[in-house]
Amino acid sequence: MPGRITLKQYEIVGRRVPTETDPRPKIYKSTLFAANHVIAKQRFWRLMRMQNRIKKSVGQILNVEQIYEKNTTTIKNYGILVRFNSKTGVMNFNKEFRDVTLCGAVQQMYADMAARHRARFFDIEVIGTTVLPPSACQRPHIKQFLKHKVRFPILHNVKKNSRKYKTKFVANRPCTV
Repeated sequence: MPGRITLKQYEIVGRRVPTETDPRPKIYKSTLFAANHVIAKQRFWRLMRMQNRIKKSVGQILNVEQIYEKNTTTIKNYGILVRFNSKTGVMNFNKEFRDVTLCGAVQQMYADMAARHRARFFDIEVIGTTVLPPSACQRPHIKQFLKHKVRFPILHNVKKNSRKYKTKFVANRPCTV
């Protein structure tokens, strides 16, 4: 996915077009992450082709709905089950992220996969997502923020001089403590 486009969560419902032999075909529902509804539909048909052998030419979409997060004020731990095509083959694994929304955590996952594994956006599939309780977190970069007294000290503190000692042009750089 080029650039820094925000992902949205979509729920797409589709089926095979009804025929005389099958007047009531099976209905499939999928939850996908994409930048817009066009890309979400494209990914839906890719999944339908791979898993259920239904192409877009013989299928129809019944509903496309964007899912919004209910609570975006508290930070949560997310576990994301990922499947992606690497240079050596298909790999499945779990990743953990902290974010206020599920879409933000999935966006972090796509950036992390691109950085660590050189995986492209269309080579990655999100199989499942869960909200993890603090006891279920396993990764050390997530566990370090689960303590009650987490502090973020200011490491680069520039002291300000009072206005009467301030000059317009200074020959040296400011001293940091």
